[in-house]
Amino acid sequence: MASEKIYWVVYEPPYRNRWLDDSVVTKKEKKQDDGYNLHSIRKNATDKVKKRGAKNYLSRIRQIASRNNIAYKGINKPGDFWTFIASCPTGSITRVWYSGHAGGDGLMLALTHNNRCGAAALKTDMIETKHLKQNRKYADRFDFKATKPSKFYGCYTDLFAKEWNQVFNVPSQGSENKVDFGCIDKPSHIQHILKRLERTPTSAGPPKWKSYR
Repeated sequence: MASEKIYWVVYEPPYRNRWLDDSVVTKKEKKQDDGYNLHSIRKNATDKVKKRGAKNYLSRIRQIASRNNIAYKGINKPGDFWTFIASCPTGSITRVWYSGHAGGDGLMLALTHNNRCGAAALKTDMIETKHLKQNRKYADRFDFKATKPSKFYGCYTDLFAKEWNQVFNVPSQGSENKVDFGCIDKPSHIQHILKRLERTPTSAGPPKWKSYR
């Protein structure tokens, strides 16, 4: 909608940590050979960010937001997201979109891995599905007349989307299986990036999106 104002709510800690890992190649890393020169690739990525006049990843995100008239909001813990929601005027939120790692338990704002090398997150870095009901008091911040759904671009977000719909009484969509973020940088006949995420098959099969209204 042309009248909508867009906010980018960014969980900042992972971007700070990743910049520290990527921007410097240590002596020990120079001696490592993983077959892909991974450290050099990451260092080249940070060099490109600097060439565009940004100090780090977060600076680059703010730069892009500013150029596109998008309001930037940095948060440092999951609870800050609800603080931001609470600060919005009554009936002002038309939809919320999330893009990132997720699982059956909720949205993973910072990624780690379990002992089976599966994607995981610390509870302190998650917006958990079971906690949505605890924030029902903010339901009045949403526009109940909104027709565009809140979308959660992450693996196995269908249960989160279902709970979101029930708690906040707004349309929502989530994925029943994996989402392949790698398709963003691969050749595709689907030009629209978000549509590409919704339609690109993964190792788990064709994407299955669930809608709740």
